[in-house]
Amino acid sequence: MNNKKKKSLLIIDDERDNISSLKAILGADYTVYASTNGKDAIETAEEFLPDIILLDILMPEMDGYDVIVAFKNSEKTRDIPVVFISGLDNINAEIKGLALGAVDYISKPFHPAIVKLRIKNHIQLIERLRQEELITKIAHNFLASSNTDILHASTLRMVGEFMGTSTILLFKIDKNNKTLICESEWINPELKLDTRIGDKIYFNNKVISNIINMVYDEKKNFFSSSDPIFKDLDILQKKYINNYIAMPILIKGNISAFLVFSKNENNSEWSKNETDFAFLVASIFSVSYERDSIQYAEYLSRAKSEFLSRMSHEMRTPMNAILGILQIFDVSDIPHDLKENCDIMRSSANILLRLIDNALDISDVEYGTFRLSDSAFDFKTVVWDLLQAADNDASKKRQLLDCKVDSAIPDLLYGDEKRLKHVINSLLTNAIKFTPEEGEIIFDARVVNEEKKAITVRVEVTDNGIGISKEQQDSVFSVFEQADSSSTREYGGIGLGLTLSKRIVEMMDGNIGVESELGKGSKFYFTCKMMKEST
Repeated sequence: MNNKKKKSLLIIDDERDNISSLKAILGADYTVYASTNGKDAIETAEEFLPDIILLDILMPEMDGYDVIVAFKNSEKTRDIPVVFISGLDNINAEIKGLALGAVDYISKPFHPAIVKLRIKNHIQLIERLRQEELITKIAHNFLASSNTDILHASTLRMVGEFMGTSTILLFKIDKNNKTLICESEWINPELKLDTRIGDKIYFNNKVISNIINMVYDEKKNFFSSSDPIFKDLDILQKKYINNYIAMPILIKGNISAFLVFSKNENNSEWSKNETDFAFLVASIFSVSYERDSIQYAEYLSRAKSEFLSRMSHEMRTPMNAILGILQIFDVSDIPHDLKENCDIMRSSANILLRLIDNALDISDVEYGTFRLSDSAFDFKTVVWDLLQAADNDASKKRQLLDCKVDSAIPDLLYGDEKRLKHVINSLLTNAIKFTPEEGEIIFDARVVNEEKKAITVRVEVTDNGIGISKEQQDSVFSVFEQADSSSTREYGGIGLGLTLSKRIVEMMDGNIGVESELGKGSKFYFTCKMMKEST
């Protein structure tokens, strides 16, 4: 998130023409380092620590496999994502690379649009993971420490260094709600600026009224130096804050403080990624201020959510290793009975992994850190892949799965592919689970509204299963609940899928619901808004 520095990548290829091609494709957006052999590449990577590495497989002396092993064995480079670049059309080569820790493959010859999109998506994923790690660390510190002054100062330092901002100032509103007093700060040491602790900003009634209206009308969750309502706050400009965003900190619905993030560059815009991250930090500060004013049964609930988050992360690591090994067995020449056992293990491991992911996401929802991550994806491919997997499960119960997908839905859309998959998969899985043998399930996706840059899709999954009573329909979207607790024993599940689906759909500017009659079946539906082009 450092605004002064481009993201960097290291290209490793013994053919200089390949390096030149990739530089031409990526050089405008990234700082590019290059090496033509493994030994030089290892030294370059440890010196410059690029954000991502593009590594050729076939090279003299050290091939790509040897090089990635060296990267993964080095404490400095082990966490840098490696993308293999290769002209090999060999699934075993790809499996070997993924098993050694590669995150993706890019095939030769290079297609510029595909290369750009893949690298962009990986960079965004890296940024998200780094943000999540920092937010988790900050949240843990807030739960573990009671020394507010030290806690605030250390948190602002970590966030400031991560974002690359000039200053971050924490202003608390005094009792008369007309004065902001700076009570904590982080100032980039390179700027050699004076402290702002104790500075005061006086609000007039017009500014206060405008801020309250903007916050409570949910028009925006932050303000910037370009907003007209701040034109009278001359102290911000006089005190070297020319380009800033101010995040309100709410306590029990009331504005009690502001976090002000500033840049030295007057013309540098604040990206959505930056404002979203700043909003997360402000949310954690809200929890800190609120902690002393809430009941202790509630404090323990927050601690439980944080513990659940950490536990889920720890459980996910070994599960991924198990699935990776099973994937290798799947394409290996092993006895038929052993392959069947591997299929059972993989199916069970995937179920456990989904439960872990759901628990982790629910924890993020409760803690206020759950966010969507948009990227380009093929909507129809996503749907057909999910339907194919669902059809395999439905066939085991001799169920008929019918599907209709509106041809008006564009192939390429922009949204959170992973979260959309979760919602669709939850509805299909529940329909199969609660529909008897030889039952019927209908999937329908169609356009319900189209704008210049966006499209709204409605998805319906209809079954002739056990149905849900009127009294129980509201509870199916509540956390840890199912329509009937006895269904947990008979059909399995802990009631997380639909709860998380509701949150995802709402964040995608949609809604989710159910129409059902006990004993006759159910129709679950949701709408979601996706962009037709990148924003």
